[in-house]
Amino acid sequence: MNKWIGTGKVIKDPTIRYKEDKASFVAFTMMCKRNRKIKDGDQAVDFIDCICTGNIAELARQYLRDGKKIEVMGPLQSGSYIDRETAKKIYTKTVFVEELNFAETKAEEEARRQVEGQPEPQPAPDNSFMDIPEGVDGELPFN
Repeated sequence: MNKWIGTGKVIKDPTIRYKEDKASFVAFTMMCKRNRKIKDGDQAVDFIDCICTGNIAELARQYLRDGKKIEVMGPLQSGSYIDRETAKKIYTKTVFVEELNFAETKAEEEARRQVEGQPEPQPAPDNSFMDIPEGVDGELPFN
């Protein structure tokens, strides 16, 4: 069975990417702490690349922001590519997210952002409807 489960923080806002067949997906990286400390008491961390599709991609696009604590679950897939600059083979590990859970409440997130000095996250724009400016009611063909 191939199932990876991890809890950590999103390290930057997710990005929307497109495949050749125009199907979109959302990609992000999360930082997960290891259970053991390294020299001088520092915490060892791993950076996990994650990809979401479908409804989970929409959820990630709307609500995930830099610093958000999350839990993901899904299969881990390995791959590789040739770096164009160095011509070296680079190995990758990516989690294909099947489940995405928030690991902190809204109040905990706001308190953490205040301590870290981060600004309040802005929601992703909803492009489904256009805002109609004030004072144009007389110009519209319907009232």
